Amino acid sequence: MPGRRRGTRAVPARTAGRGKENHVFRAIADVLRQIGGAVATVVTLPFRALARLFGGASASTRHGRA
Repeated sequence: MPGRRRGTRAVPARTAGRGKENHVFRAIADVLRQIGGAVATVVTLPFRALARLFGGASASTRHGRA
C-alpha cells in the first residue's frame, strides 16, 4: 500500500472521558448561577423593603384624601 502511513490517523481518536468535561463545566456553571441568584436576592432585599415602605406610604396618602 504505497503512500499510506501506518499508525497515523487523519482524524484524531476521541479521548477517553472527553464527554465528562462538558458535564463538569455545566455543574460548575449551575452552582455559580445558584450562588449568584442568592447574592442578588440578599443585595436587593433592602431596596425592596424601602420601595415597599415608600410605596405603601404614598399609596396611603393618595387614597386617604380622595
